[in-house]
Amino acid sequence: MAKTSIRLSPEICRKLEFEARKLGEIGGETVTVSELIRACILENFPEISSRARREKAALVELRDEVSRLRDRHDEFAQDVEKLVQTLSETLPLLATREQVDSLADGIAAAIRTAKLR
Repeated sequence: MAKTSIRLSPEICRKLEFEARKLGEIGGETVTVSELIRACILENFPEISSRARREKAALVELRDEVSRLRDRHDEFAQDVEKLVQTLSETLPLLATREQVDSLADGIAAAIRTAKLR
């Protein structure tokens, strides 16, 4: 967020500080003059607020997608680990070319299925 400095008369500063203190007492939290000014701007210029909400919604959606991708990555890593373990157990048992071809076909089918997910 860009920072902007403005000069206000001492009387307006006192009024804003009083309002901020009053809102803080009502809400039970500290309210700064800056927060009070931001709230007034958002209230009087709703297009700023709607743009900020859209940006926030897009950010939340992006975070959700990253989380889903992380979950899929973890699942994929587990699948690869299982495949490596299975292959390390199976390969020494293979005796014929037909068995090797069958295993290769099975792996290819599993990869195609994984790509469709």
